[in-house]
Amino acid sequence: MAVSLEGLVQAVINGNAVQVREEVKKALAAGVDPGRIIADGFVAAMDVVGERFERNEIYVTDLIITARAMHTGLKELKPFMLTGQVQPVGRVVIGTVQGDIHDIGKNLLGIMLEASGFEVLDLGVNVAPSTFVEAVIKHHPDVLCLSALLSSTRGAMGETIEALKEAGWRRKVKVVVGGTPLNATIAARMGADGYAPDATAAVQLIKDLIGASGKHQAVLAPATLDLFFGKGSLEDLQQAFNRLTGLHLIMVDATGSPLTPPVGFLECSRHCHLLQGSPTRAIDVTTLAGNFKEAFIYRCHAGLVEISYPLANEDGTVGTVLCGHCLLAGDPAPDQLKAAVPVLNLKDLEALCALLSFVAGQIMQLNAVLLANKELEEQRTSFIHFLKRQHQLEQALKDAELKALQSQVNPHFLFNALNTIARLALFEGAATTEKMVRSLARLMRYSLYQVKETVTLAEEIAAVRDYLFIQQTRFPDRVQGQVSVEEGILEARVPCMILQPLVENAVIHGLEPREKGGEITVTGRRVGEQVHIEIKDDGVGIPPEVQKAIFDLQVRGSGKGQVSGLGIVNVFRRLQHHFGGNCALDVSSTPGKGTCIQLSFPYTI
Repeated sequence: MAVSLEGLVQAVINGNAVQVREEVKKALAAGVDPGRIIADGFVAAMDVVGERFERNEIYVTDLIITARAMHTGLKELKPFMLTGQVQPVGRVVIGTVQGDIHDIGKNLLGIMLEASGFEVLDLGVNVAPSTFVEAVIKHHPDVLCLSALLSSTRGAMGETIEALKEAGWRRKVKVVVGGTPLNATIAARMGADGYAPDATAAVQLIKDLIGASGKHQAVLAPATLDLFFGKGSLEDLQQAFNRLTGLHLIMVDATGSPLTPPVGFLECSRHCHLLQGSPTRAIDVTTLAGNFKEAFIYRCHAGLVEISYPLANEDGTVGTVLCGHCLLAGDPAPDQLKAAVPVLNLKDLEALCALLSFVAGQIMQLNAVLLANKELEEQRTSFIHFLKRQHQLEQALKDAELKALQSQVNPHFLFNALNTIARLALFEGAATTEKMVRSLARLMRYSLYQVKETVTLAEEIAAVRDYLFIQQTRFPDRVQGQVSVEEGILEARVPCMILQPLVENAVIHGLEPREKGGEITVTGRRVGEQVHIEIKDDGVGIPPEVQKAIFDLQVRGSGKGQVSGLGIVNVFRRLQHHFGGNCALDVSSTPGKGTCIQLSFPYTI
């Protein structure tokens, strides 16, 4: 009596991790095959969950809870998977593309794929195109899944697909993309095989893609065709076979087209007149009992025996060896016909089939070796191409680093010159000039040398003060600035240059276009474990279409040599990269009245 897995199915649907683990242990103790636990337990449960999700009966949080419960049960089956007792449905490589660190959807997909019997290789987040290519070359997955949440990282998906093409591996793997900034049209345009809006749809899509591709198609390697079936290659074998057996040998491909010269195989019709008026009764070949290997024995339209032996492997049939024509001992036939064609008894027929089996086996064995060599050569060629591409990129990086190193000579010279000018101004009694030059030098040094580091909020505020002092000195009647930040948050660590670009945007796009200028205020305080920063101006405001572009993380030109929204976009990207989803940026603006930008991020020191 089969053990019911209904308890496991319900436990997964309910998201009860403890019960899922116990139900799996109970099923294993009862001798249930691990493969059945996955198919009739986890997969059946996720089918129900997927349908409920599509009908909006449950939400993403429910999916996550269900997936985690199921993952708990999968841990109990891990040892059986590692020992090969559970054969994977397919292999999938997943990852979030370069520039994006969101992983909830990716992680959920990985769990659901494992529950559906797939072997999953998770590359993590912020994965470079070259890393995806290396994983495809190394692991030979059936499907590559690319995830992205940010519109700005959508391009990395197309770059990854192009990298696969350059490495020569695009045709060998299916590519599925998913994430908020995508749809089916965009996916098709970038060259993906499919798009899935969520994890449940992705699992079904991957199953369909693998099912559609099926097994590897059985083929004859070009080298096999040249060695065995090229002009004159099999003539000696055919002649020797005919001398030994009196039968003719011919080989055809899967469509029935001859791969070798037909020689006398098709000349059986010349014996047909010998059968005219002779008895039609003959031995039924389907009733013969003997060891004929994989041979198919049948009669032609004239009643002569033909033998068909398949050229096949586990992937299918690539062709057939045909042998004929003969009579079987006991067949009623004129003596003239018996003298014209061989007459075989049962043992002769078995021996002939064994010989055909050997010939077919040798052909397929060589074909397998030649196909493997061809694949290895293609892999070697593509990998060499990939390595050359990597070398070119590394060389370009080294060149860029050298140019960056060379370019530091000018800033050093400029800083020294600015410091000299500042000292001269101080000696000559020009205090404002001295302060202006020192502010400029500090701001330039800060922006040039610390952009890759985290800094304290105090350092960020100092850069903002220097920038505002320079602008107020340039436009004393048009730009006013106030900075008021609680002392308790000044030690918080933040990515460099997250405040000054926002203040600069406020000056350039908010106050400069205004005839009378205006005022900028920067305030900061701590709320619980979060730091809240507000940058507010009373300038011309941001048009609604530009606000939308900023929220869509798109950059628009302003026509003034600057880029409207660029500072806001870059700040938000770097905050997300550093703090993940535990940060926020909000822009509120009214044309003609001003703009307010609010930042929120964790207080860390």
